Amino acid sequence: MENRILIIGDELFGEQGEVASRVAEMLLCREPSRPMQFSINSPVPLSLPQLLARAASDIIGKKAGRIVLGLGLTDLKKDSGSGFLTAENYTSLVRELVNKTQSGIFVVTVPPDSVPGVSDKAEILNNAIRAFETAFPSRVKVFDFAGHADIFKQKQLERGKFARSLYSEDAKPTSLCITLESLFLQDCILRELEDK
Repeated sequence: MENRILIIGDELFGEQGEVASRVAEMLLCREPSRPMQFSINSPVPLSLPQLLARAASDIIGKKAGRIVLGLGLTDLKKDSGSGFLTAENYTSLVRELVNKTQSGIFVVTVPPDSVPGVSDKAEILNNAIRAFETAFPSRVKVFDFAGHADIFKQKQLERGKFARSLYSEDAKPTSLCITLESLFLQDCILRELEDK
């Protein structure tokens, strides 16, 4: 269904899936007359390999016109290696969706600050995510929240002692982070809807 937007996210979209819920509500508030349906699966309790195994029913079977993926953070935190395994698993999932759907696929990058101490893993994953646009140019679009969050962080640092952080000391997203990501995704999705 062209008007259905499927939003799937792990803790990248908040511990309770707050970003996914807010984005859907914000889009409806901004465009109340636009025909849109939302199917939200966030926080998804599955790893990337499990999600790939269940893709036929959990993703492909939803018949969404657009699929927003905010995944990889939970897998990165469990990845005992350098992050390449998470990147490979994500690539396999996206390839499956490209091959088995006609949906537009939007993939969100992971801010390195969400995995402190191993931020190089996030960069490996983000490089793989950014490569999706080249590998599947007409089907996949990257929403670079990592870059957006970094610009926000730099601007906040200019404020000095009045700066607010996007992540708590234990790397949980603050309410500010949830709001920033929701606004960012709303703008990205609206641009895509208007381009069609």
